[in-house]
Amino acid sequence: MTTHYLYATILTGEAVAANNRGDNIGNTTTLQKVFHQDDLHTSVSAEAIRFAFRYRFQLQGIPVNRSYDGEKLHYQDEKRAGWNPSHPNSVLIDDDLMGFMDAAAAQAEQEAEADQADSELSGAATEATPPKAPRKAKARGVTTKRTSPLAVGRAVSLRPYRGEISFNCVSGVKEKGRLSLYAAEMHTTEYQYSIGLNLNDVVNKKHIADLIDALVDPPPVAGNHSRFAYDFSPQSIVLRVTSAHSSRIQNCFEHDENSRAYTVRGLIRRVRSHDITASELIVGGELAETPEGEVLKSLGVLTFPGVAAAANEARARIANLDPMFAVVANGRSS
Repeated sequence: MTTHYLYATILTGEAVAANNRGDNIGNTTTLQKVFHQDDLHTSVSAEAIRFAFRYRFQLQGIPVNRSYDGEKLHYQDEKRAGWNPSHPNSVLIDDDLMGFMDAAAAQAEQEAEADQADSELSGAATEATPPKAPRKAKARGVTTKRTSPLAVGRAVSLRPYRGEISFNCVSGVKEKGRLSLYAAEMHTTEYQYSIGLNLNDVVNKKHIADLIDALVDPPPVAGNHSRFAYDFSPQSIVLRVTSAHSSRIQNCFEHDENSRAYTVRGLIRRVRSHDITASELIVGGELAETPEGEVLKSLGVLTFPGVAAAANEARARIANLDPMFAVVANGRSS
């Protein structure tokens, strides 16, 4: 059977990001940073994006295994005792898309066997004949796990970090000799991130449509402890429905120092060289109406001025891949 994939790269709009993770150095709250294209960029973790997707499913009223009440996580079935891929309608969306691993059974059995070995050694040592060393216990427990069909890449700022920082003081009554000054790193930028989804490995194919909804309309991602807003929804999106095992569209947006905007010249080159089949690509949002978007269109890429229309096209293409994907065409769940 052919393996099908959905790949996507999302570029957000430009906004000010700050205090993404609550970490600090002294009285300065910091942003995570990575090197990208040999320059320093700020970043948001893939875990934060996956958390947002899972929370989005919860907000939409889709049954999830792990829910969040604003303070704590709650599991409906932490040990996945009810996991049964033979009945797709019983599979919870977060377990289905994001996988899981529970090594507690193996760990418990390993500890029990180690205790038994210690007991045998202690008992034998009281006899006249020196005991033989016990054979090393080998755990035979089963790890309950499911490999995630969904891979999410770390979000990376489009623009290099140049050292923006703000200085503030805590509001309220000031006490003499006790200053409440603090600084916060911030970054005015767009972020881009990429995902890859093995469509065949999704047990309940309806969950594919739910994930596409989450790509287009995500809840807040990480940023700012909910005190400030950073919209992580796509201003532009590049989608690829294909049987190719590599994305070739990851982080396809590049910062253009000359225009102070972005370019997708690398993506255009890959389409022109036929490393990417143009008919597999869908472009939605602002990029579609730029000169480079027109170039992609002339090469055979289907473009849409809006990201929602691009998402609908992706659903339709997936639904036409095979009858088992037909449910994906049902459109947005919201």
